[in-house]
Amino acid sequence: MSRGRNRVGVPMVGITGRIRRAASGGLAVVCLQWANCPVLLADSKPAPTFSLQVSPTRLVVPAGTTATSQHFQLTNGGRSPFVVTVEKADFTADVHGALRFRPNAPYAASNWVEVQPTSFRMAPGTTKDVSVRINVPGMSEPGDHQLAVLFKVPAGRNGANIRINRVVAAPVLIAVPGSIDDSVAIAGLHAPGFVMGGPVPITTTIRSVGTIHRDFRGVRRLRVRVGGDNVQFPDFTVLRGLDREVTARWNPPLICVCHATVSITGPGGTKRAATVRIVVLPLDLLAIILAVVLALLNLGWYLRRRYRAKVLAAAAALNAREDGLDA
Repeated sequence: MSRGRNRVGVPMVGITGRIRRAASGGLAVVCLQWANCPVLLADSKPAPTFSLQVSPTRLVVPAGTTATSQHFQLTNGGRSPFVVTVEKADFTADVHGALRFRPNAPYAASNWVEVQPTSFRMAPGTTKDVSVRINVPGMSEPGDHQLAVLFKVPAGRNGANIRINRVVAAPVLIAVPGSIDDSVAIAGLHAPGFVMGGPVPITTTIRSVGTIHRDFRGVRRLRVRVGGDNVQFPDFTVLRGLDREVTARWNPPLICVCHATVSITGPGGTKRAATVRIVVLPLDLLAIILAVVLALLNLGWYLRRRYRAKVLAAAAALNAREDGLDA
């Protein structure tokens, strides 16, 4: 069993929410957080009114584990008590990594898991363990199956017009033994063909073509080779059967015709690569230089013309004086 970290490398997920006032009308807002979203809770004094932290942010059950029990630890870091309800949900994800809850999603595993307890009250400063019991059915398809454990804190009764329902979603990835393959393919690589300066966005789409997820995190972070630089993409995970789109930003030299290449190592050490060309030409700077050169040329032409006019005037005056002497 391994435990994941969120995209920014923080071991806990925090959510802060407060009841705010509005001019009219009641509105319920659901605040959703999971491992691919930024941490919203920052260390501050005094403690916020509401703070729910969940650790770990993700559970990964390796292949060969048919029955196991793990737990999440919840912490109330705020000043107010609240009631937590625990639910399960099947999900998929969009190309940016955001969870999309959907009953009977591909590779759904919510029926494989039991959670206990399902409802409890947390006083400020306390922690609570929630156990997750996983039972993999026999003859299940090999590879990753997934669900999310949802920790919900319903909005309390108050006189405000806006209520915030707060939810933390922790993905659980369960690998069934069999054909285990984390292969991915480069489905696309995009960058502007011409730029006048940086930073330059370079976007790639990575597609899962194997049977389990693949992490690009830490030392396994995906990089793009461009203009002699190795630029890192943010940490991300490609879930089974899905595409994931990520963007890196490159600071280019002043002028270049550069090629950006993303490569991925496949089974047996095989390499898969994609390349795009980026032309960097600072037209705005060249326009300024051209304007300065033209100004200098015009100034030289003006000074030369003025000098020539003075020479001609002096010569004419000298000729007139000589003609007067001859007369």
